[in-house]
Amino acid sequence: MIEIYSSVNESRLPVKQDSITKGCWIRLISPTDEEVSYVCQELSLDRDDLTILLDEEERPRVEHDTNASLILIDTPYFLTEDDVESYTTIPAGFVLLPDCLISISLRKNPILDQFASGKIKNFSTENRVKFILLFLYRNADLFVQILRRIDKRTSEIEKTLKKSTKNEEIFQMLALSKSLVYIINSLKGNESVLEKLSKLQIPAGVVKEEDRDLLDDVIIENHQALDMAETYSETISSTMGAFASIINNNVNFIMKLFTCFAAIMAIPMVVAGFFGMNVPVPMTEYPFAFVSIVVASLGLSVLLIFVMFKKRIL
Repeated sequence: MIEIYSSVNESRLPVKQDSITKGCWIRLISPTDEEVSYVCQELSLDRDDLTILLDEEERPRVEHDTNASLILIDTPYFLTEDDVESYTTIPAGFVLLPDCLISISLRKNPILDQFASGKIKNFSTENRVKFILLFLYRNADLFVQILRRIDKRTSEIEKTLKKSTKNEEIFQMLALSKSLVYIINSLKGNESVLEKLSKLQIPAGVVKEEDRDLLDDVIIENHQALDMAETYSETISSTMGAFASIINNNVNFIMKLFTCFAAIMAIPMVVAGFFGMNVPVPMTEYPFAFVSIVVASLGLSVLLIFVMFKKRIL
């Protein structure tokens, strides 16, 4: 899908248009070959410069050419599989040209949706550098929001695990732990991109002094998100280890309980087995033999229970 926006109008709000003009923003979402060919032909671009940005395995980076700059950023993406919530990251690519800006991604990006709907203040399709900086700031803030959701969800799962250890909660914890690994790697990659942007000028546009403060805010926000992600990852890892030990202890306790129960029940069964043999046995003529045998076997079982408690086996 291809969408073309321009805020070169009286309202200064992004308006969708049909053709590529100076100062416009070209948004490509999982584009077809025809759409990629159209953009490359209109702007005299190499096709590989756009198609390489559609690779999900591409790492965040910055590349500069004579008249263009390529910026690749990882953005968070929500997943639900078998009722298990998790998060991953997908790349969002930007190509900054002297006269326009291209964004390209495999899926719809909620941050770019806000740009397209005019919800982002101080945004103009003409100011391509500020566009990128605003996107980076919103992207870092989105990571922070997701990390807070992960922390909240982790607390909810911990409360559930304290009452009962079910496979569903453990799978949820594993999914969140895996999500944090993706988020940490993506934030580290984004951090390297921000460092390069802070040191280099972009050929397709100059970072103005008023935009430097915004770039500094983006760097701080991204670093905060990275610290949060690393902290939450360590917390989940330690929590998973603690609950693994608890589950192991619970299993050991149950096995010990069943073993003690089997030993206690073995005494009456052995006594009953001896006196149930089809041969002459003591107390055959005794009128209270049955009651005496039952009381004696139960007494031995009680004695064994007492010894187990004394030895702290039970």
